[in-house]
Amino acid sequence: MSPFLPVFGSEWGYDGIKWLQNGVELEKKRGLCYNTPIMSQRHTQTGRRGWQLPLSALCAAVALWGLGWSAWRIATEGVGVLGVNNAVPWGWDIVNFVFWIGLGHAGTLISAVLLLTGKSWRGEIARHAELMTLCAVCTAAVFPLVHVGRAWMLWQMAPLPMASGVWPNLGSALVWDTAAISSYLLLSVLFWLMGMWGEHGPAALRPTWARCCVLMAALLTPLVVTVHSVVGCDFALTRRWYEPMIPPYFVCGALLSGMAAVQLIALCRGCSRTVTGKLSQLMLGLGCAMGLLYGLELLRTPTHWGVGYACLLALNVGLPLLFALPKLRSNRAAAALVSCGVLLGMWLERAHIIVERSVALTGGSYSPTSVDIAMLAGSVGLFLALFLSLSARMPAEQTDPLSYLNKPCPTHPGRAAAIGATVGAAACTLWAALTQWADTVGTLGSRPHGWEFWWPPLFVCALLGGGIAVFLHFIIQYRRS
Repeated sequence: MSPFLPVFGSEWGYDGIKWLQNGVELEKKRGLCYNTPIMSQRHTQTGRRGWQLPLSALCAAVALWGLGWSAWRIATEGVGVLGVNNAVPWGWDIVNFVFWIGLGHAGTLISAVLLLTGKSWRGEIARHAELMTLCAVCTAAVFPLVHVGRAWMLWQMAPLPMASGVWPNLGSALVWDTAAISSYLLLSVLFWLMGMWGEHGPAALRPTWARCCVLMAALLTPLVVTVHSVVGCDFALTRRWYEPMIPPYFVCGALLSGMAAVQLIALCRGCSRTVTGKLSQLMLGLGCAMGLLYGLELLRTPTHWGVGYACLLALNVGLPLLFALPKLRSNRAAAALVSCGVLLGMWLERAHIIVERSVALTGGSYSPTSVDIAMLAGSVGLFLALFLSLSARMPAEQTDPLSYLNKPCPTHPGRAAAIGATVGAAACTLWAALTQWADTVGTLGSRPHGWEFWWPPLFVCALLGGGIAVFLHFIIQYRRS
């Protein structure tokens, strides 16, 4: 059986559920299947929803108009068609980039953390939350590509000193922004595929699959925090580089926006009120954390207070606090209203940090152009087109990996993860030695020193190497079985 069949095959929908149930029954008769807890079919049978195809086509058309037309204008006329200027070099395009990156963080994090904590309600939303991560990160990747202007010269940004004459600085947040986001996207894809393939693979592989899923979740959890901490450091210029509140500020905001998006997905899929209530409680906790961070910021810089900041408090703190009332946590209308308000508030927060504070510091002005508006609309269309087209034939998780952790496992995925992490850290060290200390053309005025320089690249590369090794270990065992 091809491992791509559960993801891209035509058997999904009601036929796919029937095929899966027949396979499980056959394995039970042959004595090859453990007692597999199959979750309720009420929320796993997605069926063939006729409205998804035309809506996906409409969203794809909006994406083609918004992003395609904007990219063509930027490539032919330059970045001057955007609203950016010398006073505000980062406009709506970078606002959208940070917003979509933050939106994608909570998807994989919810699946990973709930798997590590053994929550039983995870299965109804896990697969679609992971898919949301992939679609959001792919949408975010469009904006740096377009913002370059001449996209055909993008290869010169690669860390190839002899080819492009550019010496990458491993101590720069911009370098590790790209590295961390790319690592997060790759491991998220592998985690999503592993869950799909292993769930419908041979029964003898299930213990190995369960341990690989847990290890991948353990690697992704700190990587999620690292990624948006690095993204936050990119924007520390709007305040101070040594500001310690920047990383938790961005991480908490990203999780809140992503949790709101997952809540909307759960509502659209008709998940149980238990899932809605649990997600509402998580949003309540993150809203309180954002309120604490906003309060600390206002105490340190009271000049930030204004009408815009009051809107942020109302949308990102006031609306989630409504879930303090138990009756509203499971109310679908209230959950939808709060989630939409939080998504709007988090986009406005990114605009406040990137645009409004730049204007306040430089005394300049900023006004979005038609290209900025088209790119915003196109990004929404691209995300919805990707998500709707991929989720139409993707059922929810039906097998709990934790139920197989107490079964004997003939392999050692933990050993593979340790070897992969060591190889990843060694590769990072070798690359640093070849690029940071081989100053053959005199382009580096000073060389970085100290553990502050070393731990971010080593940590990210070790997580990436460990995740790839776990996935390769799983694929090898899959092929053998």
